[in-house]
Amino acid sequence: MNFGSEEIAFSLERFKSDPSYVQGDPEVNRQFEKAFATWWAATIRAAKGARLQRLRSGLTYASMYFLRFTWFPAFGSLKGLIPEYEVKDYKDGFRYIDFVFFTNAYRLAIEIDGRASHRLNASPAEYEDELMRQNHLVIDGWSVIRLAFLSIRDKPRQCQQVLQQMLGKTRVDSEDNVALTILERRILDYAHRSSAPLEPYELRTELGLHRNTISRHIASLMRKGLIVPMNMDHKRKYRYLLNAKVVK
Repeated sequence: MNFGSEEIAFSLERFKSDPSYVQGDPEVNRQFEKAFATWWAATIRAAKGARLQRLRSGLTYASMYFLRFTWFPAFGSLKGLIPEYEVKDYKDGFRYIDFVFFTNAYRLAIEIDGRASHRLNASPAEYEDELMRQNHLVIDGWSVIRLAFLSIRDKPRQCQQVLQQMLGKTRVDSEDNVALTILERRILDYAHRSSAPLEPYELRTELGLHRNTISRHIASLMRKGLIVPMNMDHKRKYRYLLNAKVVK
C-alpha cells in the first residue's frame, strides 16, 4: 500500500483484499466481517444528510485498518462506535469526528491521523484551526484520543492499550471499595462499555445469564449505589444507568 491510499474510501469487500487483512487470523477476520456487516447496516440506517453521503462513499483505509486491527481486537465488538460523527464547530459550521464512542459517563472522540492526512500537511493557519477545533471539543466535554496510522499499523497492541486505558479510567472508583461478585463485575464491565442504558434482556444474550440471576444482581448493584433505574419505557421494561455520582 502506498501511503496516499490511507485517505481513499474503502468498502469491506475492498479492504478484505488488502495483504494485511489476508494475513490476519482467519477466525478473527470472520468474526470481524460479521460484526462489521451488522454495524455498518445500522450506521447507514441511522445517518442522514451530508453525513449519509460521506458514509456511502465508504471509510478511509486508515479507518478500516483501525477498526480491524485496533478497536475490534481490543473490545471484540463494534457496537456503540460511531463513524464520521457530525458536530457543530466553534465557527458555527459542521465538522466530522472520525469515530466517537459514548458511555454512560463520558464522550470519547477518536481521530486517525494518516501519514498523508491533511492534518500532517497543513498550512500554519490550518494547523492552528485544527488545534482550536480540538480545544473546543475538550471544552464541550469530549475526551480526545489521536492515533497516527503508522502507530496503528506498526504498534497495534500499544494503540489497543491506550483505548482500553481510556475506557477504563472513568470506572466507578468505589467499585474497588465495595464487595462485588464476579457476575456483578461482569455486568458493570458491560455497562461501562455500552453506549446505551443497561437493559437486562441484553445481558441474557451478551453474558448468557438467566433472567432471575440478572434481576438478583441488578438489585444488588442498586443497593450498593452503583447503578440507578431509569423510567420504564413503553414496553414496560426497566433500564439502568451507571450512577453519575460515583462515576469520575
